Amino acid sequence: MRIWIKVLIEIALLATIVSCGGDTEPETVDSLSIEVTADTLITEEPITEVSEQLQVTEDALIDTANPEGLWDTTMGQLELVVVDSDNVTGNYPLGSIEGTLAGNVLEFTYSEGALSGEGVFRYEDDFNSFTGFQDISGTEFVWDGRRLQEQ
Repeated sequence: MRIWIKVLIEIALLATIVSCGGDTEPETVDSLSIEVTADTLITEEPITEVSEQLQVTEDALIDTANPEGLWDTTMGQLELVVVDSDNVTGNYPLGSIEGTLAGNVLEFTYSEGALSGEGVFRYEDDFNSFTGFQDISGTEFVWDGRRLQEQ
C-alpha cells in the first residue's frame, strides 16, 4: 500500500512541477496582495514545498488506512489488531483469525475450536466497512462488517 501511495504522490508532484514551469524554486509570500472572496483561505505562513505537504498527507493515510479496531460483523463483534504493517490478528465470539494485509485486502486463516480454514476481507477505501467470506469445508460463508469506532 505504501508503494501505491508513494507512486500517487510522485505523480502529483510531477504534475505540479510541470504546471509551474519546471525547475522553479519554491516561493514564499512576503506581502499579501490577494483578492479575498468568501471561500478564500488566508494564512500568514510561507508556502512550503509540495513534497512536504504531500508527505503529511501520506503519513495521515498510513495512520488511518488500516483495519485495527472493533467491528460489527455477520460473525459477531470482531476486534482486529495490526501487529505490524501487514500482519493482523483478531478475535470474535467463535474464534480467532490471523492474516496478512495487502492494500485493502486481508487474507486470513481462522480457527474456531477444531474447525479451521481460510477467508478474505475486502475493505472499502476508507477502511470503515468490508465484504468477505470464510471457507468452511469448501463452502464460502458471507462475512461482512462495519467499523464500530472511528480511528
